[in-house]
Amino acid sequence: MTETLPQPRPSDPARRPADVRPPGAPPAPGPATAQAPQTAQYPGQVPGQVPGAPGPHGQSPPAAGPADTRPDAPRRRDAYFDNVKFFLILLVVLGHVWEVLRKDSHAVDAAYTVVYGFHMPVFVFVSGYFARGFMRSTDKFRVVFPTLVVPYVIFVVLYRLQLVFIRGNEFRLHELFRPQFLMWFLVALVLWRLSAPLWAHLRHPVAVSVALSLVAGSWSFSTDATLCRAAGLLPFFVLGLTIRPELALAPRNRGWTRWAGIAVLLAALPVAYVWERGTVVPRIAHGVLLWNRGYEHMHFSAIEGMAYRLLAMALAVALGTAFLAAVPRGRAWYTALGTRTMYVYLLHGLVVKTLDYGGVFDAHFFDTPAGAVAATLGALALGVLLGTDPVRRLTHWAVEPRGRWLLKPSHGRT
Repeated sequence: MTETLPQPRPSDPARRPADVRPPGAPPAPGPATAQAPQTAQYPGQVPGQVPGAPGPHGQSPPAAGPADTRPDAPRRRDAYFDNVKFFLILLVVLGHVWEVLRKDSHAVDAAYTVVYGFHMPVFVFVSGYFARGFMRSTDKFRVVFPTLVVPYVIFVVLYRLQLVFIRGNEFRLHELFRPQFLMWFLVALVLWRLSAPLWAHLRHPVAVSVALSLVAGSWSFSTDATLCRAAGLLPFFVLGLTIRPELALAPRNRGWTRWAGIAVLLAALPVAYVWERGTVVPRIAHGVLLWNRGYEHMHFSAIEGMAYRLLAMALAVALGTAFLAAVPRGRAWYTALGTRTMYVYLLHGLVVKTLDYGGVFDAHFFDTPAGAVAATLGALALGVLLGTDPVRRLTHWAVEPRGRWLLKPSHGRT
């Protein structure tokens, strides 16, 4: 969803600090530098490189505060990208709560449809945009194991144990490491990052990835939800990986675009409501927007499935662009929380599933409008709480485990 992964500490290229962001997202310049390109370069910056975009080896640009104009002074982060990550991770939490409630509410179902129409594609796009270093340096792969694989092992065990102790499922060793709930994203991110060098050699990488995604819906592995999502969402990762920085930043570069983005997102809600009622146009299987099922399992022919997947891609691009335009540019109280999205992503599922498995959401109250509002506000509060520094300190051992000992010495390379 939205990622969430820690960045390498200055003294430790194989680890990432508590500064958590969408997968692989580096720090970027602050609000003072976001309005116009900077002429000054930081060490290693490519001439003409857009401030905040990753360098030729994926390095993050230092950022100087407005009061410090020394050439070698660190520059501030770009609050916009942290805001994007904050709102994305809130949508992830909301989506997982609404998924439980939407069965008896067309309004919740409509909001759920709009959110799932773009939030994971945008998450994946941002992941690709800040993973460009994986195309150029094999040393970047050093972070994959300690920051993705090790947390995956820890949390997939925790999520599986929930089923055993709360729902009373029988413990089966062969199911222990099967991706449970939201853990698919870490597996997919490993696959996407490992594929990064390939896309740098293709003349039309986005077109090729779209073709692969369309064909993959008919492949036999599409019966596995994790692989199906990894293949289906691949074009958004490749788009982020290969898009020109000035195009990626375009939605935020004009003042009017913010209001246009908000208008598009608001207009999508009544459209989705009509769609979900099924009285004007036929309803479409939610698997199209969830990217977790093959065409056959949604009872589509190959041609129908490809057409619906193309429609889902177009919808994700339209709504995703509107979302990126609508996100505030400047610093706010929530900006710092956008640096800890991995904590929110991995931890909120434990809370939501505990409530779900425990039958809390089965209460009649949550079938009422008041219950839906209360659950929505609770989800927002949970997303904010899990991004706070006290939670980071308490759960650092699991979200950002010390995995450097698993790697060979880097011999001073980054």
